[in-house]
Amino acid sequence: MTELEQPAFALLMSSAFFMTVAWLLLLRPIALKIGLTDKPNTRKKHNGDIPLIGGLAIYLCMFFFILTESKLTTINMGFLTAISLIIATGLIDDFKNLDLKLRFFAEIVAILIMIKWGGIEITSLGNLFGLGEIQLGLFSIPFTVFAILGGINAFNMIDGIDGLAGGTSLIIFFILCALFITTNYSNLLLLCSLLAAATSAFLVFNLKAFGQKTAKVFLGDAGSMMLGFTISVVIISASQGVHKIINPVTALWLIASPLLDTVTIMSLRIKQGRSVFSPDREHLHHLLPIAGFGRHVTLGLILTFSLLLGLTGLALDLVFNAPEWLMFSLFMLVFISYHYNLSHAWKMLKVARYLNSNIGIKRRIQTNRRTHNPSSLILIVKRRLKQRRILSDRRYQASAKEIEEFNQSRFYKSYKKS
Repeated sequence: MTELEQPAFALLMSSAFFMTVAWLLLLRPIALKIGLTDKPNTRKKHNGDIPLIGGLAIYLCMFFFILTESKLTTINMGFLTAISLIIATGLIDDFKNLDLKLRFFAEIVAILIMIKWGGIEITSLGNLFGLGEIQLGLFSIPFTVFAILGGINAFNMIDGIDGLAGGTSLIIFFILCALFITTNYSNLLLLCSLLAAATSAFLVFNLKAFGQKTAKVFLGDAGSMMLGFTISVVIISASQGVHKIINPVTALWLIASPLLDTVTIMSLRIKQGRSVFSPDREHLHHLLPIAGFGRHVTLGLILTFSLLLGLTGLALDLVFNAPEWLMFSLFMLVFISYHYNLSHAWKMLKVARYLNSNIGIKRRIQTNRRTHNPSSLILIVKRRLKQRRILSDRRYQASAKEIEEFNQSRFYKSYKKS
């Protein structure tokens, strides 16, 4: 990027940021009025109805600049048509839970539009096994549909805590911007920069910034699906064809965080005999808070993990020129480690919860006896039972029998007698 282009580039990003802010402020009261909101329930612990307009605001900003910015109008209109279908499908799903088959059908149609009209297609997987380049041939279109479909739903599935899907997307956009700056991919650079600015504006409203007590807006299915679709398309563009700038295997590293979590969770659900799309609280962003990490710490850990994996992939490819088979082998080692730890996480959490629930209470009882504060035991018991009720929708939950056993425990009875 030349010095003459830098002011225009900065103006584009700042304009995208403030335009997204304007759309969020305009759409928020409308969403509250028409019911385009996420309501709290047993699985969602936020306070009040939160508008699901983050994705729509980002889309409207992107739509405006693609149609008006001369350097962005060269982006194939197939992308704009496909992304509009994705947003429409997501909004319907946000208003009223859309049937899974209809949602997949709409996503597949959007992907086929991108393949046929936009020219996006995975034709090669590279030299994954050290035996030569793997050409897909007749399987190119089915594999492309499968890959982008996986990317869409991976970002949708990680959207479980404030800032995670948006923050992960922002990290990937920044990594891609750095990549495109060094390779003079001007169209993709402007698109990723535009989306990075718009996503940053959304995160200001989504995260509890500037004294906000709760999130002002959520991304919604429309937003997570749109970001997953866009990132998948951009990465495929950069890793395929004669003008590719990264190896196909590097794409796995760039989206490693949502990919690892989604594939692991789906495999665990299949092992348990459940639908791969059945809701649960076994994602990493659910397990870390149970282990005692706060939401902000949980978000920071996962985003750092995503950043490190993305940079590792780029470094292996562009700096060290590592063989593709080696990059794939290392990625599989990361996946196996992630899968093993996540699949055994509940055992460690149960041990920690047992120690916290029983040994911790015994110590507090002994302390309270020495300080002659009998009312504290009742408060401890109530607090513990309340925490168990809060966790009622998680995999481990306290039953009536467990609560009764707690009330009949020896140390509780001994206290009552004293």
